[in-house]
Amino acid sequence: MSLSTVSLVLSGRRQQSISSEKREQILAIVDDLGYRPNRHARTLATGLTNNLGMVISEISNPFFTEIIRSFEFAATASGFETQIVNTEYDPQRAAFFVRKMIDDRVCGIAIFTSQFEQKLVDDIVRNHIPIVQLGPRPAGPWISRITIDFARGVECLLGHLIGLGHSHFAAIVGPQGILSARMYATNLRRIAKKKGLQLDQVLSCNYRHDGGMQSVNALVQNPNFPTAIFCANDLIALGAISALEQAGKRVPQDVSIVGFDDIVFARLTRPPLTTAAVPREELGALAFQMISKMIGKKRPIGESRVITPTLVIRGSTTPPRVDPREAAEPKSKGTIKR
Repeated sequence: MSLSTVSLVLSGRRQQSISSEKREQILAIVDDLGYRPNRHARTLATGLTNNLGMVISEISNPFFTEIIRSFEFAATASGFETQIVNTEYDPQRAAFFVRKMIDDRVCGIAIFTSQFEQKLVDDIVRNHIPIVQLGPRPAGPWISRITIDFARGVECLLGHLIGLGHSHFAAIVGPQGILSARMYATNLRRIAKKKGLQLDQVLSCNYRHDGGMQSVNALVQNPNFPTAIFCANDLIALGAISALEQAGKRVPQDVSIVGFDDIVFARLTRPPLTTAAVPREELGALAFQMISKMIGKKRPIGESRVITPTLVIRGSTTPPRVDPREAAEPKSKGTIKR
């Protein structure tokens, strides 16, 4: 049994040339001897650690739970540890954590937030640390990209509501300063306009339950209340359902609600939420796979992948009530109201 074989097993890296039987034999001997690798010595010798960084924007948002779990599970199975940081959409926090991860000599960083400044990406790449990042920009040296196809998700939701007979919509989107929120709103306006449909009102709020409640409280003041409401994520939608109930409006009898993401609470609320499901377990595992391909290479070239949401129909949508506007006005194509 060579020293190099033992070293490869203790490093935690998967090597096809080492059989599972040989690996188990080495680990059993190491366990009997009570040996523990000196990680600090390894870092000094190689300049590398087995630590990966993971950047998320809001740890209280259930959207990230399955991403973290699947990424960390795949990383641990390959001998890596994961350092999770939470930016709360704060650029100063993001800059602080990036500097810390560079100083800690992490061997790769997964960025699961759209609110991440380009100069931070440049800093990471200058230090030859591979990145996998959510977003529509092209991949390149040291950088792989995963894009969530928001347009496809929005189109599926809109098609579902049109099929039910809805023609008057409102939307509650995320903060205007966040890229993913702008992308959702842009796609919704574009697709609605393409179909000649009327988008009565677009409100912005935070990505949490209280944001959905506050937005609906503003909507109910409008006499031309929509028959369906798009929500940029499921937490907003759950807040909207709560506020509608308090306002005496029934979901889905008086107004249909759709969300985005398919977090666990979407199927537990009453009524269960119709939404566009983002396969987050797949996303987390894919992110690790993409970043692990770049680790250890002199000048890795990243790749691009697309994650496609799928429509999940539940009890929060139904054909619209009789709309007095439709009864009073002749049938015609609607327009987008800015």
